[in-house]
Amino acid sequence: MKKWLITTLLVITCVFGLAACGSSAGSAAPSEVELTEEQRQQWYDSASQFVMSMHEALQNGQAEAQMDDPVYGPAFTSWQNALVDIGEIQNIEGKSCSFTKKEGTVVVRVKGSKHDAEVVFTMESSDNGYAVTGITTNVEYSMKEKIQQAGMNTLLGMGTTFAVLITLALVIALFGKVVGGASNRSVKKTAVPAPAAAPAPAAAEEEDLADDLELVAVIAAAVAAFEGRQSTDGFVVRSIRKARRK
Repeated sequence: MKKWLITTLLVITCVFGLAACGSSAGSAAPSEVELTEEQRQQWYDSASQFVMSMHEALQNGQAEAQMDDPVYGPAFTSWQNALVDIGEIQNIEGKSCSFTKKEGTVVVRVKGSKHDAEVVFTMESSDNGYAVTGITTNVEYSMKEKIQQAGMNTLLGMGTTFAVLITLALVIALFGKVVGGASNRSVKKTAVPAPAAAPAPAAAEEEDLADDLELVAVIAAAVAAFEGRQSTDGFVVRSIRKARRK
């Protein structure tokens, strides 16, 4: 109910603001709507009340019903994330308020115990006034904190990159060892054919010395003498083989 009441309050305030600034819009730029100080304060008060209602809804656990809303769901999420750095809310004050015929922006500054933050309301013009299209909370960090955060992001990015490269190198090296080991095992499993035994040296061909009559006659005479014959008649020397001695 608080959410709907605040939304209705914003719309009503917007309508009255448009009616009040209608006469002074002619002196402003064609695309801008000139607001009086009172109108600006009304916008600041409405935005501040919405921030406090949003904060109370988160603390009381009543924000779950609004998480599915396309406008207020992201607004609650952004505020909840920023509360970690904001700390306790000490004060809310208006910072800027600007409107054109098509859109408008209201910014309120939240002072916290840890950090200050800006809550930005963006609106679009409609037939019934201005409708809220987005609410974002931006925490204000010091320059030192911004530098530290940038350095940390750089280190994380570079560390992640090097970690991925090292992992890829290890995977490639491991892959090479696995593939190489598998190749070596397949080579070992393949039986290497044993070298064929050298063929035994062919037996020396028998020398046919039948044509060498003198050698045949000497051998025949020796054989005849060994057998006790007086002549070589009765046998014929057909071949001569060289004896192999070991």
